[in-house]
Amino acid sequence: MTPEQLIEELRYIQIYTQNPVRDHWAGDYRSPLRGRGFEFDQHKIYQHGDDYRQIDWNVTARMRHPYVKRAFEEKELGAMIVADLSRSMDFASAEQSKRELLVKVAATLAFAAASDNMKVGLLGFTDGIEVELPLKKGLKQVWKILDSLWHIQPVSRATRFARALEYLATHLKRSTLIFCISDFITPEDLFASDKLKHLARRHDFIPIIIRDGWEEALPQGKGYMRLRDAEWGGEMLLALSGRQRRRYETLMRERKDTLQRWLYRLQLDHLSLRPGEPFLDLLIGFFLTRKGNR
Repeated sequence: MTPEQLIEELRYIQIYTQNPVRDHWAGDYRSPLRGRGFEFDQHKIYQHGDDYRQIDWNVTARMRHPYVKRAFEEKELGAMIVADLSRSMDFASAEQSKRELLVKVAATLAFAAASDNMKVGLLGFTDGIEVELPLKKGLKQVWKILDSLWHIQPVSRATRFARALEYLATHLKRSTLIFCISDFITPEDLFASDKLKHLARRHDFIPIIIRDGWEEALPQGKGYMRLRDAEWGGEMLLALSGRQRRRYETLMRERKDTLQRWLYRLQLDHLSLRPGEPFLDLLIGFFLTRKGNR
């Protein structure tokens, strides 16, 4: 896709996302963080380290034990786009690559957040941090994010989430919507990570899974196919037999099922998208429905 075509599509996304989400995106969002001086939620027994100024003396007198008010802390939300820039995201078995879809998904999320006057930031990663743009308001910030995603030439080819998760855990001080856009193909045990569990508790961590059609099933045909690992450089010659296709589909299905189990175990709302297929209404509708359910 040429830059001119891409810019046209991004401008269309900007216009398309404004009306559907302006009145629904984050107006009544409730932060998972708790603090003092906000909407009252419930009481809890006073423990060492709690703010003594939050002690409810009326309840304490009735229960004969110190109780403190526990509150949901309402804060201005930000939206952080966390983008996998590893070499596997450049793969394409059709006209559109996973990287191109990533940019359009990021545009949808960023323009939607900006239309509600939210701050938007970017963290692009491979096995390290490739680009970081702190949370900031405005359409100029959104276009800066999209320009960075399209033009950046990552230093590394590999995928590892550890550095990105550490960065988010360290730098995000307020409750944030974290949209992690990736194919989630990584050699590390991602979902056993304490950093990911911490982010899932403290923020709203939302995986957006981009999966190419060939990552589910091999193409029909005869003969052999030479496969090369874009990140690690290994190669193999694969016979396109019925037996090999079935084996490949089984392995890919097991990987997909494992990912699904971990996402549900961590109670992470998520969405799967495929390059070349419609995504705008699906993406916006997913978040509007999800928000309504909250």
